[in-house]
Amino acid sequence: MERHRLIVSTNRKRRGNTLVLIIIIALFAVGAAMFLNSVTSDPTGPVEQCPWCETQRITRDFSSINLPQESQIKLEEEMAFNVSLKSDEGDRRGKLRFIITPDGIVEVLWTAKYKEGGLEKEFTASMVGNVDATMLHEGDEGIDESKLFFITEGTFLLQAFKHGNARAGGGEAYVVGWLGADKSAHGTLVLAPNKKNTKIYEWDKPGT
Repeated sequence: MERHRLIVSTNRKRRGNTLVLIIIIALFAVGAAMFLNSVTSDPTGPVEQCPWCETQRITRDFSSINLPQESQIKLEEEMAFNVSLKSDEGDRRGKLRFIITPDGIVEVLWTAKYKEGGLEKEFTASMVGNVDATMLHEGDEGIDESKLFFITEGTFLLQAFKHGNARAGGGEAYVVGWLGADKSAHGTLVLAPNKKNTKIYEWDKPGT
């Protein structure tokens, strides 16, 4: 009987030690996960470089868009315009095609085909979003309330060809910009296979 009690007591201690060890491992795992999350969190910066910081401005059902204020461009009819992109070296990088509706919805398409590093590259991207008059433009001369902000998000697809062999890639795509009262516009296209490895193209449209 005494031996049985000793065995039971020993087993309980072992189970207790095992439970404590499991709790310690779980706490360590949670702490490690929190640390890794803080280390690998998305980069932050100006919206033209890190547009994911402002995607909460995209109204998913497009029912509560912050439309232009009195000093901003009037969206009385649908706007459609194209913008050519170039690399920092001046090489052509396709076209952006914009449609902006009177309701403030913005649709952007990007297509590009060019040769780089011995590869024939073809890009397609589709993005959608909206304007947001509550986002203020701040430049070298201070805040410019006449500029209307818009932001879009979507995905891009890359197909690359070399010697008859093909490979594909892709990731997230964003176009952000500012519309002037004179129908000028400027902004960026941001391609993000991951948010720590992005390609940014600036674009500009003269006013009328």
